[in-house]
Amino acid sequence: MKAVAVYGYSPCTGKTSVAKELAGFFYQQGHNTMLVDTDLAKGNLTEKLGLNSSPNIGEWAADILKRLDCLPYWDINYTWNEIEPYVQTFDGLPVLASNTIEDLAGSPLLLSCINVILHSLLKTPYDVLVFDNSVGVCDYTLNILLRMDKVLLIVEPFSFSLPNVEAFVRLLVDEGFSLDQFGLVLNRYPTHAEQDPLEISRALGISLYGVLPNCPDLCGKKGQASIFTMNRINRLTEEIGHLADKLWSED
Repeated sequence: MKAVAVYGYSPCTGKTSVAKELAGFFYQQGHNTMLVDTDLAKGNLTEKLGLNSSPNIGEWAADILKRLDCLPYWDINYTWNEIEPYVQTFDGLPVLASNTIEDLAGSPLLLSCINVILHSLLKTPYDVLVFDNSVGVCDYTLNILLRMDKVLLIVEPFSFSLPNVEAFVRLLVDEGFSLDQFGLVLNRYPTHAEQDPLEISRALGISLYGVLPNCPDLCGKKGQASIFTMNRINRLTEEIGHLADKLWSED
């Protein structure tokens, strides 16, 4: 199994769009794939993919929290048959969709809840799990990232600040991360006035995994949800394909 997290250290990097396109490509290539929204505060895969408000990851978490009243998290395990009722599909792609329960992200038992979710998902028969994660640094997000085979750090060239990102990377290293666990992805081609992707990669000590071409309709129009890698070929989907192939070929 490949477990890949898509992560942005700041808002508006397009991480959710990258996550859905990456999962869509893996799925189209015949890999048994699930897309998981673990942004428990502001997850928006439900809206982006035009899914139903229920079922979702929040409902699964609510059930876990009930069990945590009488059991430690390490004694709680969900089989695939128990997970499946919380999963929706988008054109055949299984999606553990956005949370809709308010204040779940503030629960004192959230870290234990996330441990149960991760432990259970990583035992499922999927070939690929793609996680769309919350922005910033918090305990439950760090716990998810630490369990991943690869974390794609999505960067917006226009708002990029090397000192800020260097400080962010140092924080992650202090938390026990290896820089080899990360791959750098720019969400669009930089202009001549912006920093060169390879220079950013060298400065951060993080391998450059991809630079996505500009795609103004990547997020889709309201009411017209789509995953482009599942139904069209263009420069964006080709680059997402290169990114997926690189991830798949890694040991």
